[in-house]
Amino acid sequence: MNYTSIRQDVVTELEIKKSRFITWVSPISSQSEAEQKISASRQRWPGATHYCFAWITRDPLMERCSDDGEPSGTAGVPILTVLKNSGLGNILTVVVRYFGGTLLGASGLVRAYSDSTRHALEQADIVNYENGLLIKLIIEYTDFGLIQHRFLSAPEVSSQGIEYGEQVTISATLSLTSWAKWEREITEMTSGRAKYQIIAERIVAV
Repeated sequence: MNYTSIRQDVVTELEIKKSRFITWVSPISSQSEAEQKISASRQRWPGATHYCFAWITRDPLMERCSDDGEPSGTAGVPILTVLKNSGLGNILTVVVRYFGGTLLGASGLVRAYSDSTRHALEQADIVNYENGLLIKLIIEYTDFGLIQHRFLSAPEVSSQGIEYGEQVTISATLSLTSWAKWEREITEMTSGRAKYQIIAERIVAV
């Protein structure tokens, strides 16, 4: 499964006619994760007037949005529209509004929620995701320098931890398409001494 999303959470804030619009964009993997984060937004920013949101998942393809008390169609749909136009998937946006006392009107609300979402996405690190693997690699200390220099420094490889015992045990994630190449190269670099184990399938940023 290949898709484009954001690498990590981003929080931004706009003040529009004395109302505060706090926008939280976050990568998600499922509907349940989206619902958990929406609930968390109410604890993270307590006492707000509205907690409007939209989210999109890719597998399965689903989308949801909510005006959370704003006039129908003035908050959730504008947020969702910006997300859909961005082409991003597996993403949640919550826009938290603290009312400042000035009514914005329907068109003003649409602009405020759209602009808040766009502003947050402009600050986000956009990356591609694809099917990957979590592997465990066991090597001799004499091979560690070369593995560290060539394998762990490769942009498609992300180290998840290194344990130093009788041998060096490395946990790392990498894309599925690159594993065949690295399996061959690691075998060559270590003259066949390296041992590896595929721990799990993962979705990884590339």
